[in-house]
Amino acid sequence: MRKEKISGKKKNSPNKNVKGAHVVLYRLLRTDNNKRKDKYWVQAVLLCKRTQDAPIHPGYWALFGGELRNSELPEQAVLREVKEELKINKRTIKKMDPLCMVEIKRKEKISIEYFCSPLKVDMNKLRMRMKKGKIEGEGLGWFTAEEIHHLVMSPEDRIAVTKFFQENGI
Repeated sequence: MRKEKISGKKKNSPNKNVKGAHVVLYRLLRTDNNKRKDKYWVQAVLLCKRTQDAPIHPGYWALFGGELRNSELPEQAVLREVKEELKINKRTIKKMDPLCMVEIKRKEKISIEYFCSPLKVDMNKLRMRMKKGKIEGEGLGWFTAEEIHHLVMSPEDRIAVTKFFQENGI
């Protein structure tokens, strides 16, 4: 059984237990209510559906990110991973704010640093990378706070996304 602990810390500090870094990519989406013919804006986050043969959380909806390499800082790891996974350059991520840190227990206790960043890229311009002749995920989607409740996600990503919506509204 995995244990999750969330930290409300906002400042980044070197932490030997930080093994991963992920980012909540978000944007405002315009929605139409067909019954009332009114339009409004809603906050949404971008998620990737992991493949069924993924080593961890197969078939789950996930945030973008991964493990830190060598002496890499969490912020650097996030930018590298987003570039690798979504084929977008680092300049697309203009502002990245610390969101939270989540501790999980697998073989050892590790921490994952979470960030949030606006992403003003249309869905039709986003492409998932190919790895060994295979697309890294099964799909991409923008999801609202209400829709997140109905998705299968890792507990640590769910904690971060919930915190994002609590702090930034729906």
